[in-house]
Amino acid sequence: MNHTIDNLNEIDNLKLEAGVGNNITYRTDFFEYNVLVYVKERFDNLVVLSNGAVNYEKKAPPIFMRSKWARDIDGNLIYLDDPTIHNTQLNLGWGQGNSKEFALRVYSEMVKKISKLLKIEDTKICYYGSSAGGFMSMVLASMHTDSFSIVNNPQTDVRSYHEGHSYPLLELSYGNIDQAYKDFPERVNVAEAFKYTNYVPKVYYIQNQFSHHDLKFHVNPFIKSMKEYELDLEKIIFINYFDKEKGHTPLDKDPAVNSINLLLSRDIF
Repeated sequence: MNHTIDNLNEIDNLKLEAGVGNNITYRTDFFEYNVLVYVKERFDNLVVLSNGAVNYEKKAPPIFMRSKWARDIDGNLIYLDDPTIHNTQLNLGWGQGNSKEFALRVYSEMVKKISKLLKIEDTKICYYGSSAGGFMSMVLASMHTDSFSIVNNPQTDVRSYHEGHSYPLLELSYGNIDQAYKDFPERVNVAEAFKYTNYVPKVYYIQNQFSHHDLKFHVNPFIKSMKEYELDLEKIIFINYFDKEKGHTPLDKDPAVNSINLLLSRDIF
């Protein structure tokens, strides 16, 4: 089913059909936002999935990564397309939007309204993603008190990712990279987001210890910043694995889905 809305309040009255994909499109002066919602009436939780790097040879935007996993995840689902990279040559956007409109802020409001429509409690809402999607998931969880996040090999700072991907994106969104970090640190760095919202969500941080770039430029600086800002590191639960061949590449479907379902059903830590 396809739904086009002119303002976010219209979400309150949508009729979302169970068992099928519900597409919601919302346009602002700057971007077109697309979400894909799967309602599963037997579950009282919600998993919100964000994109990592997209492959335009496989599909053009809007892109909902891992939508083929919908039947296997034990929960209601929302898939988020990243409008930042529409009509560009970039395949990573980190949900930045532009200096006038933070795309993740808009998506946060959409998710909150959809979850209310579905009568899902905030404590039952999980944000999931890997790589750039993991970054987006942690920032989104920081905007949503009582929610939590499951991430796999995420970035924690946009410009610390490979320059060929991160620098063009930051320049596109903000014009100047240094200015972006001066004016909007909470948009481009996860610890800064936690500090800005004054909320550290519980994060199940699934990390391949053989992804050395992640450890050097994302994991260790993130931990250091959390300590410097006196943020609650006990909320960050590291789940480490060791796969030389995979490196930064995210978990395959079966271990990823199994991890999600396990962490959704049990408060392990």
